[in-house]
Amino acid sequence: MNSHDKISSLILTHWQKYQPTMLAQFQQENRLEAELEATAEQFAEMLYDLMVMKKMPYQSAWEMAIDEFFLPDEEESSLTSQNPNASPPATSE
Repeated sequence: MNSHDKISSLILTHWQKYQPTMLAQFQQENRLEAELEATAEQFAEMLYDLMVMKKMPYQSAWEMAIDEFFLPDEEESSLTSQNPNASPPATSE
């Protein structure tokens, strides 16, 4: 497995856990592979930029790229951290 495949696998696992609605939409629209490829390419470009252009050590660059691509959005994580078992609010009809 090459490094691009490993990155795609990490991305897919992250989407399954944190972005299931988006993942389902990509699958329904038959564009999952294209989105995975594009996101993996962005990740690789960021890693390259940090290591080569900014002369950052590999481990630091990797951690920064992981933080950028894989941490849940601040809004999303704050909603789930408030009460992860909470149901969405009821709507009145």
